[in-house]
Amino acid sequence: MICAIRNMNRTIPATVSPRPTLFAGSFLQWAVVATIPGTPLLNALLNKLLPPPGPQLDTETRAKLLVTVHRVSPTAIASSVLLPGLTAWTFWYEANQVALLLWCAIMLVLTVAGSWFYVGFKRDSGKMSRSAHTRKWWNNMRAIAFLTGLTWGSSALLHLYTSSMVFSAVLYLLTLGVLAGGATSQSPIPSNLVFAGVPILVPNILLADFAFPGHGGYVQILLVIYALMLARHSLNLQHTLVRAIQLESESRRLAKQFQEEKERALHASEEKSRFLAAASHDLRQPVHALVMLVEALRARNQSTALHPLVEQVAAGTQTIDLLFRSLLDLSKLEGRKVLPTMEPCELNALVNDVMSQFAADARESGLTLTPRVPDELYAMAEPVLLRRALFNLVQNALRYTKRGGILVTARQRRKHVRVEVWDTGAGITPEHLPEIFSPYYQVHNPQRDPSQGLGLGLAIFKECVRLMRGTYGVRSVPGKGSVFWFALAPVPDETVASVRAMRKNAQAEEARQDRLRGTVLVVDDDSQIRKAWIALMEAWGIRVACAAHGQEADALFAKGLKPDIIFCDLRLPGNENGLDLLERWQTTQPQARSALLTGDLKSAALLAAEDAGYFVLPKPVDPANLRMLLRRWLTAV
Repeated sequence: MICAIRNMNRTIPATVSPRPTLFAGSFLQWAVVATIPGTPLLNALLNKLLPPPGPQLDTETRAKLLVTVHRVSPTAIASSVLLPGLTAWTFWYEANQVALLLWCAIMLVLTVAGSWFYVGFKRDSGKMSRSAHTRKWWNNMRAIAFLTGLTWGSSALLHLYTSSMVFSAVLYLLTLGVLAGGATSQSPIPSNLVFAGVPILVPNILLADFAFPGHGGYVQILLVIYALMLARHSLNLQHTLVRAIQLESESRRLAKQFQEEKERALHASEEKSRFLAAASHDLRQPVHALVMLVEALRARNQSTALHPLVEQVAAGTQTIDLLFRSLLDLSKLEGRKVLPTMEPCELNALVNDVMSQFAADARESGLTLTPRVPDELYAMAEPVLLRRALFNLVQNALRYTKRGGILVTARQRRKHVRVEVWDTGAGITPEHLPEIFSPYYQVHNPQRDPSQGLGLGLAIFKECVRLMRGTYGVRSVPGKGSVFWFALAPVPDETVASVRAMRKNAQAEEARQDRLRGTVLVVDDDSQIRKAWIALMEAWGIRVACAAHGQEADALFAKGLKPDIIFCDLRLPGNENGLDLLERWQTTQPQARSALLTGDLKSAALLAAEDAGYFVLPKPVDPANLRMLLRRWLTAV
């Protein structure tokens, strides 16, 4: 049939060809009427004759693919006018002019439909929800793709109305270009390639032998191969684009989740800080009372048989006090409420104190704990962070050492003081060493058994050393053991001399057994604290009066009490404030020195007291510091 049409076209005049014109006109008229976007007839026909779109994607991905496709719509609309017009003008005398005009009219329909589609798409994007907008224009997009295929495919019919091989070659080149452009622009939605590509390819394949007599089969094979290559290229582009969209969505989801988790963590940290600020006063009260009562017991004890027991109780109480202070101070440092302040720290006592905390565990495991630290070796550090760093290293060494022991050494080098913790444990293989200080990383606990720890010890150690502006590292031999170390700045010689002098004076003060004379008023709402103050002050020979609040203290003043020192709690019942009371009593009790007692980590009242220049004693009060203060403010007898 194709050969017959070709022979007929070659023999009749180019200007008169009523039968093919009627055929083409009726076919294109049906195509134009049937491809009005949104027509139910078209969608029903497409669903029956053409393959459906690819796998369903989520609404967000479909919306982004739809937007990507229509970014090139203005270019496609302009091409549907310029290319047919330029082709008809160039080959006006080499083809049937009626056919050329009809083809240009068909392409004008595509231009109008494409413009309508693009304008409606942009208009609805600002009015409709994303899901409704995508649902509506996704179906219309299939219709406009099929209309595009029909209109560009209609150019193949022009081969029936020309005898020019050059014109036929140009039409095929134009078709190949349209296919290539469509493969790129429509690749986000491969089903569009079917709706648009099939109507373009089928007539060009069928009429290839008519356009290029004797070479039609070759052209048909080339078209099929070309279409397959474009399809493969388009699918690759679509997979890449969908993956990029999904990765972007996943990144946004993770970023949102990270922000939510960050806000939740910040909220939890703020809640923790508020809890500590609110509860620290009550948490410190029993420890404060215990420290003072034990110190009173030491001062009153006259029995040589009870002396070792009392000293052990006092040492245990000091450890509790120290751990409690360390916990609160570490909380402040971790919350960045305060920056670490470097000061001279004596390593011998610190190492022995930390190792004494693990002595019982080491004995139960059959391990030895050996300190090897010179006397009076100092390093510039923050005491809480230094203790925490060493504590974590010794704890980590004990956890992974089954036999042998742990050795802790410290020595001064020319530019730093180096502390090392040696163990005879399992050791660490080289591939694990780079990650050993990462949070939650455990070499010997791949099952993440919480009974073996959480893997935070070395990470906290690293953070402590970093805050102290030190360096750290590890050496390890699998099966033989490991050496963890950190280095801190040394203390200048003149500072060491000053520390030695201060320590000597403190020891001399401690050795003095003199009794103090004077009167002290303690204002505190806790009855246990008041009893502890009474016990300690009487043990030191000081007269003491106690009041639970400001009114009770005023009543004592009215009875003739003239205290030498007033210790007032910062927090009192009701609306009373220790700072306000001391400000008022400066007028009524000018002879008295004043000091505030507080268990607050940080508060507006505490800041105001410090700004006003009041002496502030943190709870639990250190008995040695309290005795030195009393000696400075009272008279010894």
